[in-house]
Amino acid sequence: MPLEQLPALRQIRPNPVGGTLKHDLEHVLSLRRDTPVVTVLDRRGRATTLTGKDLQDRVDQTLQLWRNHIGPGPHVLVAALPAGEDFVVSLVASLIGEGTIVPVALPRKTDPPGRLENIARTCGATAVLCTSHSRSAVEAQLADHSGLTACSVLAIDAPEVARTTTAYIPGAPAYPVIQHTSGSTSRPKAVPISAQQIRENCSLIQSLWGMGSDTVLVNWLPHYHDMGLMGCIIYPLLSAAHSVQMSPFDMIRRPASWLEAISTHRGTLSGGPTFAFMECLERISDAEARDLDLSSWTRAFCGAEPIPSGLLDRFHDRFAANGLAREAVFACYGMAECTLFAAGEPGLRPANDDIPAPFKNVEGCLLSATTRALIRIADPETGGERSEGETGEVWVRGASLSESYLGEDDSAQNEFFTDADGTTWLRTGDLGGIHNGRLYVTGRTKDIIIVRGRNVASAEVEWLAAREHRDLNPSAAAAFALGPDENGDADLFIELRTGAAPMENPEAVAARIRKSLAASSGVQLETISVLRRGTLPRTSSGKIRRQQVMKDRESLLREAVFFDRAAFERVAP
Repeated sequence: MPLEQLPALRQIRPNPVGGTLKHDLEHVLSLRRDTPVVTVLDRRGRATTLTGKDLQDRVDQTLQLWRNHIGPGPHVLVAALPAGEDFVVSLVASLIGEGTIVPVALPRKTDPPGRLENIARTCGATAVLCTSHSRSAVEAQLADHSGLTACSVLAIDAPEVARTTTAYIPGAPAYPVIQHTSGSTSRPKAVPISAQQIRENCSLIQSLWGMGSDTVLVNWLPHYHDMGLMGCIIYPLLSAAHSVQMSPFDMIRRPASWLEAISTHRGTLSGGPTFAFMECLERISDAEARDLDLSSWTRAFCGAEPIPSGLLDRFHDRFAANGLAREAVFACYGMAECTLFAAGEPGLRPANDDIPAPFKNVEGCLLSATTRALIRIADPETGGERSEGETGEVWVRGASLSESYLGEDDSAQNEFFTDADGTTWLRTGDLGGIHNGRLYVTGRTKDIIIVRGRNVASAEVEWLAAREHRDLNPSAAAAFALGPDENGDADLFIELRTGAAPMENPEAVAARIRKSLAASSGVQLETISVLRRGTLPRTSSGKIRRQQVMKDRESLLREAVFFDRAAFERVAP
């Protein structure tokens, strides 16, 4: 049945005061019984589409499989599954079965010991869902030093009755979703999300971004982080929208595949972090772009880290001939602790806006009256509110804000959650300020370089350095102070872009970088290290772990393809 014959779909909104997610989802699947709900693309772009009936049938089969193999629910399930159809079905089955789902990245050789074991114990997991391909790696990560495992393992493509010696008996589910922070400055933290918080945050997206039954959302973002999980899978489902899901690895291998999916499936809403927009600018050829039709793409959101000024203009300029409107491309801001969304919506900045100096190098997120009331720019030491145009720590509040982290002691909770003016605020750890109705996020409180009492964000140093050579990648870099002194001495590690040729006269490039940074920010770089792509440590969502780079400094220096130390003896890489 065509959507236009289902006018009730256009009024769907998650109920903020009653009902359950089970009811919300079953209602949507019933209304979209014969129309697409989820389309999954394989590596060749071939599509598998599930209608509401298809998805409901798969959910029913999955819930029966769980009952047969891990017992009657509801369950707390860690989903160590690849992106795609199986994960989406497992997610919806858990929500409809009123259990708890904990999406995580697939096990990797570089994972710290006991990663999955810690997650399973912290979340009180009944079982880990995986495939037969990754089962042995999952089981190895779940075993503790005594040989006991944190929970059962169920390979969904080769199920068997889960029989294992567990270290404890899991408790009853308390939250529909537990997601993890990115861990860019510390280890990832488990964030429990309630049904109420999901509804409240989804309602914000619906009202400010226009997500609804007419939306076709194209997603390549990882499903184990908030932007991909909430914004690009759960919220489209709750909004009776149609989502097109593709693997993150396909976008990373070939950025054009993302825009081709938008063009082919007439996507209206899609986006990602800063590096995704940079990758499109750098790695999509004119031939690949020639036949793209991006006129349907009315919501192109960019978020997840500070966004360099001019990036969104350059992205629009590159694809304007393909039908992309400038007002479609906008900056946004959020985090797992807010369920997802905190600020940012479509809208152009006034042409004559005189941006204060601290914010000139980043894009601002447009604030509505609703989102402005949920943000405080605070003095990191006193909590006092900073004036417009001043930099401070970004604090957020609201109905979709989580109340705590799982498995953290009181001192850790107090580090992030604080009370001021009778309100509980989350101390985000981000630096920024508000000017002319926009939030400007400039960096992390832990990622700053102090120059004679003035804070310079690491991201600003990285972007300015990358401007001195086309092959330097500003979204794959780490700048950090050498010590507690406020003299501005710092190191820079920066990767080459994909396919970069050997750099001609790198000494001259290093000299230009030093001169530019000293003049613009006062930062004095002691060392500049250029590395191959993929060398720097990253989080599972792709963010550079600057604090880890500091710890790995010596080993990374040995990996450098070019190394320059100011006023010191040259050291061969």
